[in-house]
Amino acid sequence: MKEKLIKTLDLENGLQLNVYDASRKLVGDRWLVSLVVRMDVPVTEALKKNGRQPTENVDEIKDVLGDSVLFEKKREKIFVDTVAKEKVFKELCDMFLNSSLNYLSKEIFPKQYILKTYKEEVKKKSLLNASKNIG
Repeated sequence: MKEKLIKTLDLENGLQLNVYDASRKLVGDRWLVSLVVRMDVPVTEALKKNGRQPTENVDEIKDVLGDSVLFEKKREKIFVDTVAKEKVFKELCDMFLNSSLNYLSKEIFPKQYILKTYKEEVKKKSLLNASKNIG
């Protein structure tokens, strides 16, 4: 089964969270129940939010990350009976939204997520360059 968009949520910070059902049949009447949530986080907009000039170099960050960064989380349950599939998917969805929606909606989330992703990418590149220099 291909991913199916279940709902789109407009968050208080201006981002849009998309909720997908990516469940697929395994064998017989058993399913892999899969919830996928995604949203695009625009780099420039996230760093310039709140009307202040960013202390970070936006162009440098965009060179590393591009114009936007994809936020994606998956939650899965394996070997679920067909009869329970919809209930399990709803439970996965409710648990994720109850535990994460408030955090994802915060005004500071986009900037924090962009900076965290940027630092991770810079670290990966420096480790890759270091390993090339050793070998």
